[in-house]
Amino acid sequence: MEWTKEKYERFEKFILGDDMDFYEEYTIHLTDEEQEKFFVENPEFMSEYPISRDMIHLLRDPMYRGLMRKIKKYETGEREKY
Repeated sequence: MEWTKEKYERFEKFILGDDMDFYEEYTIHLTDEEQEKFFVENPEFMSEYPISRDMIHLLRDPMYRGLMRKIKKYETGEREKY
């Protein structure tokens, strides 16, 4: 099977991408119960973000996700480009 450049890029993003991006693309559409099960089955998921498992419902809010990204950038020393 030959992969197109687009398929390869999607796969690379899926494997190497940020957990928040993965959450927004695949997990956000799950029900609360399905999300909770996903987080239990994948304990390292979102571990680079300061969020507790009992507050995952906050991830549905785009403003909250934006704040989490900014906190991660600050903590890792990543600078925003203006």
